[in-house]
Formats: sequence, C-alpha cells, structure tokens
Amino acid sequence: MSTQPTPSSPDSRPSVLGPTVVITGSVSAEEDLSIHGTLRGHLAAPDHCVRLEADAHVEADVLARDVTVLGEASGKFTATEIVDIRKGARVQGQIAAPRLVLEEGGIVNAKVETRSVDAAVRVAQYRKQK
Repeated sequence: MSTQPTPSSPDSRPSVLGPTVVITGSVSAEEDLSIHGTLRGHLAAPDHCVRLEADAHVEADVLARDVTVLGEASGKFTATEIVDIRKGARVQGQIAAPRLVLEEGGIVNAKVETRSVDAAVRVAQYRKQK
C-alpha cells in the first residue's frame, strides 16, 4: 500500500511556495501545493494535496484532501483522505483524518480524530468562508 499522496491529475505538478515566501493570513488553493516557506494562518485546498516540506515553517489550520508533513508544523490539520507524517517530522496540535500514517522517526504531539472527520471538514470549510 502506497502512502504517497496522489496528484489531482497524472500530469499536474504542485504549485510551490518557495523558502523565501512568508504568508500571514488565509490561503485558498484549487491545486496541489508544496510549501517550503512560512505560513501562519489558514490554508484551504479541500480537493488537493498539501505537502509541508522539511524547510517549511507552518503554524496554521490546514484543510486538504491529503496532508504530508516532512518538517515541523503546528495547528489543526484536517484531511478528507489521509495525513502522512514522515520521518523527521514534528507535528503539534490537532489532526482529523480517516487515515493517519506515522512513519518511524516522526513525532506527533496532537489530539488525533479518525472517526468524526466529516464534522471536522464541515467546521474547517465554514471557517474558510468567514
């Protein structure tokens, strides 16, 4: 079984927020997203993959189809399919997803919910609209 997020289409590449990009506020994406920079606030990409790279600095509420964490991140992470925490990653906060993958060497200090994900998604979408 593969734990790799699947892109939205076979030929698509994620948009990239580079290491010098700093965003404070709300981000909405209609495509896959790879973050190397700093994000503080909210990120909504409910039908897409979000990858928080090892050099990213994330303190945000994230809503996505798939969330993959390779570095340090804190906040509320809501995924409609999977949250994948890789070796060397450190996650703090809350995780809501029907599936959670924790690779050996990944660290989680979070409340994890795998059952009532639909409610968490509705709340995250409501917050996105505000």
